[in-house]
Amino acid sequence: MIVAEWIMAALAFVKLPKRWGAIVGAVAVLIFVGIAGASATALRAMLMAFIALYARATGRSYSAGRALLFVIFLMLLWNPLYLVFDPGFGLSVAATAGLIWLAPIIEAFIKIKNAFWKSAIATTLSAQIAVLPLLLYDTGNLSFVAIPANLITMPIVPLAMGLSALAGFAGIIFGTIAPIIGIVFAFPAYLANAYLIWVAQFSSSLPFAAFTLPLFPFWLVLVAYAALICFLSSKRKVSLV
Repeated sequence: MIVAEWIMAALAFVKLPKRWGAIVGAVAVLIFVGIAGASATALRAMLMAFIALYARATGRSYSAGRALLFVIFLMLLWNPLYLVFDPGFGLSVAATAGLIWLAPIIEAFIKIKNAFWKSAIATTLSAQIAVLPLLLYDTGNLSFVAIPANLITMPIVPLAMGLSALAGFAGIIFGTIAPIIGIVFAFPAYLANAYLIWVAQFSSSLPFAAFTLPLFPFWLVLVAYAALICFLSSKRKVSLV
């Protein structure tokens, strides 16, 4: 959706009808995912973006939770082995689920007046909590710098994605006829991504940045997610009451 929003904003001067704007955004997302390698994680995000763009174009309501469950069903129907051989897919699903269902609960407990940082802290914590059991099972690494590193990079991530998308399309359009234009578009994307890479490298190089745990059994993963689901269900019942 970040890529689609950037492309549609770049074409705002054309004043396309809402439906055609959504189509252009969907095509841009499709090309961007193809350039990025069309991994299972990218395909999951792309399909959810398609559903959101369709809802916007038709004036229908959009439920991120239902969209996530529907996309998971479609992808596993297409290739059930995603669950076994693609850890990135599971982490992506867990992080997205955390952003959808856990972030609003955490945000309600954060007593910060600044709306941006309140949302940033809530989304960072929710994503980290949601992926932690699966991450420990897959890698055994418990990071102590993940949350602060994510907080200082979060404002740049949408910018980096949008600039990268524009740089990619500029390279496709001007790559053969005027390469210098492609370089001009690519330089801001390079700066944004260089910052993200620097934060990742610097934070991971700090003393005691991470701790390697012994074997984290899969049954503990199931117990952790069962407890998290029960917690979310209880909070949902309270909110409904």
